[in-house]
Amino acid sequence: MSIANKIDSVRGSDYGIVLSNTLRKLLRERMTRFAFFGLLFVLLLGLLGPMLAPYDYSAQQRTADGDLKRYVSPSLEHPLGTNDRGEDVASRLLFGARATVITGMLAGTLMLSIGLLVGVVAGYVGGRSEEVLMRFVDLMYGIPFIPFAIVLITFFGAGFYTTIAIIGLVLWRFIARVIRSQVLQIKQREYIMAAKASGASTSWIIRKHILPNIANMAALFFAMGVGLAILEQAGLSFIGVTDPFIPTWGIMLRNAHQSGSVVEAWWWSFPPGIMISVTVLSLYLLGRGYEQSNENDEVVV
Repeated sequence: MSIANKIDSVRGSDYGIVLSNTLRKLLRERMTRFAFFGLLFVLLLGLLGPMLAPYDYSAQQRTADGDLKRYVSPSLEHPLGTNDRGEDVASRLLFGARATVITGMLAGTLMLSIGLLVGVVAGYVGGRSEEVLMRFVDLMYGIPFIPFAIVLITFFGAGFYTTIAIIGLVLWRFIARVIRSQVLQIKQREYIMAAKASGASTSWIIRKHILPNIANMAALFFAMGVGLAILEQAGLSFIGVTDPFIPTWGIMLRNAHQSGSVVEAWWWSFPPGIMISVTVLSLYLLGRGYEQSNENDEVVV
């Protein structure tokens, strides 16, 4: 059954059935199932991490004699050991999960929103609007992200939400270009031409025909955008241009590197690196799995 028939046959609470069917289809593949549970684990850490942390992320742990517990290896008391300041690594990892998830979700949403707007307008409206928008996309492609981000952060400050805004406002460019190509194909289909001939407005056609048919691709790009945002935030943290007082996983990697003890204190550097890798990989596999499971479906409303 096509998505069009599904949409016609369900209303109200029945949309939950479609959602459950989509989820069941995703969980059918082993890799997608791994990605789903990996991402679910990260989201739960982001939601519950600060409550599960055994210590405050900035609390310095001391011995009975008052000495800092520096570079303590993993133990029952400190499951992931401590860092050079005597802070519990597990607590910082759990607190950092929320900041990392927020960064990815907000920046990914911003990237998708701008990319969809530019791509759909350029692809469907065409003409002068397409020319102006696509030249703007070309200009954005010519901007190297890291140097440009450093300049913007210098002017606007290294705030947490400032960094998110910069990531989202620059890295939407790849979404716009691919969405435009997809819209150019969709608008040549017979039902689009029929809607135009019947006098349907541009906004109605975009809402009823264009957006539903690029939903699968949008889901993939959202997943990729979230993963890219997490990677870029980690990169900016690593070079020291983000807020150092928010314990994101990128800040943890930077601090471990600066200490010169990446190998010796492996319990400090490995966990945030592994968590970033698992998160980004899970997002990509889940988005790709969703797109592939629905790539042959066409929505005609």
